[in-house]
Amino acid sequence: MKSIPGTITPRNPRRSRRKKALRLSALALCAALLAPVCALASSVPTSVRVALISPSDLPMRPLEIMDRDMVSVLDLVYESVVELNDDRQPEMGLGLAESWEVSNNGQVWIFTLRQGVYFHDGREMKASDVAATMDAIAAIARDESREDNQKGLYCKLPDMISSWTAEDDYTLTVRTDRPYYGLLYIMTFPVLQAQSIYDDNPPGTGPYRMDYYAPGDTLYLSGNQNWWGGSIPYISEIKGIWYEDIDAALTAFEAEEVDIVMTRSTSALRYRGTISSRVNVYDYATRQLECLMMSNAKQLATLEMRQAVVYAIDKSRLITGVYQDMVTTTDTLESPASWLYNESTVRYEYNPQRAIELLEGLGWTDVNDDGYRFKRTESGDTVLNLRLAYYDEAGSTLRREAANEIATMLKAVGIQTTMTAYSFENAMKKLATNVRDYDLFLCAYNFDTPPDPSFILLSNGYGNSAGYRSDEMNALCQELRKAYEAETFREVWFDIQALAAQDLPFWPLYWRDGVVLTRYPYSSVRDIREYELLSSIEQVK
Repeated sequence: MKSIPGTITPRNPRRSRRKKALRLSALALCAALLAPVCALASSVPTSVRVALISPSDLPMRPLEIMDRDMVSVLDLVYESVVELNDDRQPEMGLGLAESWEVSNNGQVWIFTLRQGVYFHDGREMKASDVAATMDAIAAIARDESREDNQKGLYCKLPDMISSWTAEDDYTLTVRTDRPYYGLLYIMTFPVLQAQSIYDDNPPGTGPYRMDYYAPGDTLYLSGNQNWWGGSIPYISEIKGIWYEDIDAALTAFEAEEVDIVMTRSTSALRYRGTISSRVNVYDYATRQLECLMMSNAKQLATLEMRQAVVYAIDKSRLITGVYQDMVTTTDTLESPASWLYNESTVRYEYNPQRAIELLEGLGWTDVNDDGYRFKRTESGDTVLNLRLAYYDEAGSTLRREAANEIATMLKAVGIQTTMTAYSFENAMKKLATNVRDYDLFLCAYNFDTPPDPSFILLSNGYGNSAGYRSDEMNALCQELRKAYEAETFREVWFDIQALAAQDLPFWPLYWRDGVVLTRYPYSSVRDIREYELLSSIEQVK
């Protein structure tokens, strides 16, 4: 049996939310990101109010809830076998598993669970609870009567894990059909008590317990006096208050009726840069990657043509002018905050002159100097015109504004565009088919927790809307799916990013961000992530 370290040497400080041996003291907090917490400790109340913009009919079933506000609240109530550090890497000692080992060439994983971890009702957490939770996740995922958006955030578990067994009270064995390091990411689901899994509001093991839940109205969390990670939190009560929309929540924040607002709306950006001890703004990262999909056919069949399109676009103008810096730029399919981000991939900086050179090298010339480029063919002169499609999300016109900006930039180098707007539903249908009646599609992809881009890069990937075909990429994706050691996994992922940047089947633009507005500094983590927006609030001293 081979012991596999949970991490390789990280580039940045580790996430230490629940690592008992590394609990941040008040002095450490003063020296770290939360210096204001210590300075304002006397003014931080023991009770805080959080605005929630969530469905008003959500049953309190943690395995099924997908709403980001509610999942962030539940992250304080429930804990997982494995947790990720600030570099987004699974790390031993952060979650309910003290350690793990792997054998059988990466197909058998043995997790040793902490002893002395108790659910909020006083019963000790055992491996049988973890196994029962996994049974429930699998049952929900396989329930054909449910739509995909009713299967929860953890429904990929049975696709990647073949079986699981509680060997004794503190040992869980997990078996897979293939070796895969991504299994550790799959083990980040909330662990529930076996006999309460299908109950509303089942007990958890986290630093807070749910005392009251009235969806659409209020909820109350109180500090867990028996939490394994430390003493009862200084902020001993959290009240969640429902609001109809972000405008109502921001109005309540202005009126000091709530202390924390979590949102992706640019309406909250008026607080950014505010010099005030009463307003703190935390940026957080989402899993949504905005891309310019390029149909690898017809006029965009050549790499040089795709490069010309990319060189013509000033990404910084989109980031600042449209998204008001509420995004994180990227050059690959990985976040710059991740230990898996390849900083050495090809980067396409804004260079309209280079775009023009490439176009002219392909035979697209502007003979009349009127902004239109033509290519002479047997059937006559053909004007360079690309079909640009996009769709908006509910309540937002940002992608439309970005598409208009892109069309303007392309026109500046002689590329005309014909724009088509789709509804979200029709866009999803369009991207899922092989009928590509577009050349460019401004769209977004939501990535799962396990880092696996195969769905968008494999020749037969269900998200491969570009029609990208590469035997080398297919081989790399298969290799990634068989890597079970951290260093090997990262090396292959680096190679995938490098090849994708080289072939340019589409252009990753930026990861969407959100903000958390708070009256009191509470977060000690460097990388605040979607679905963990209240992370480390239990550490405030």
